[in-house]
Amino acid sequence: MSAISNQKGYIENGQFSGGQTITGSNPIGSLPFTAGGLYIGQVGNLTAQTIDGSLITFVSASGFIPGIFTAVSSSSTCGSIVALR
Repeated sequence: MSAISNQKGYIENGQFSGGQTITGSNPIGSLPFTAGGLYIGQVGNLTAQTIDGSLITFVSASGFIPGIFTAVSSSSTCGSIVALR
C-alpha cells in the first residue's frame, strides 16, 4: 500500500507510523515532527498550531484530533497528549 500525499508532500492516508508523548511549550514552540493528528488521553482544552500557522483552541478535547499540527501550547489543559506520525 502506497502513501497518499497532498500538494506539500504530507501523508494523508490515515495510517500512522508512530507517535510521541508531548507537552506544550510557552511561548508556543514546535513539535519534534509535523504531526498528522493528536490523541488526547485526558479531557481538557487543547491549543495547537496547524501547518499554516493558525492557532486553534479545542474546548473539552479528548480522543483523536485530526489535522496537521506543528506545535502545542502550554496553555492546553488536557493531558496525555500523543503526537501521531
